[in-house]
Amino acid sequence: MMNGIFNSSTLPLLEKLAAFGERRQEVLAGNLANIDTPNYTPRDLSVEDFQQAMQAAIERRSRPASAGDAPPNPVTGSRIDDLFPAEMFHARPDATRNLTFQDGANRSVEKEVMELTKNSMMQRFAVELMVAQMSMLQTAISERPL
Repeated sequence: MMNGIFNSSTLPLLEKLAAFGERRQEVLAGNLANIDTPNYTPRDLSVEDFQQAMQAAIERRSRPASAGDAPPNPVTGSRIDDLFPAEMFHARPDATRNLTFQDGANRSVEKEVMELTKNSMMQRFAVELMVAQMSMLQTAISERPL
């Protein structure tokens, strides 16, 4: 019953967004920590791939289930897990860098800090929405007025 309540809301998508943000924050912080490491290649997660998976998940959730749809995941009860493979959360070398220094490093403190800030804001947004939804569920369960 509770699985159905959670999966019919946006909580599973917000959970994926928060997890992606957490993993990306780790990768970006690693880039910043290695800013002076010779020959270090910055890494990142593919934000574009994640956005496409998120869009597909939203579209899948907004259309009614048909007989040809995959059955829900037995662990989470969700069909969206298939759209977010584990590889999506693995860091890859970031090819978008274009400034290389004499020591072979490809770095930009400003870019790293900007990406960390944007990512932090996105993750905070997801967590705040989850907290608000959980608060509404708690209010509904306890039958207290908002």
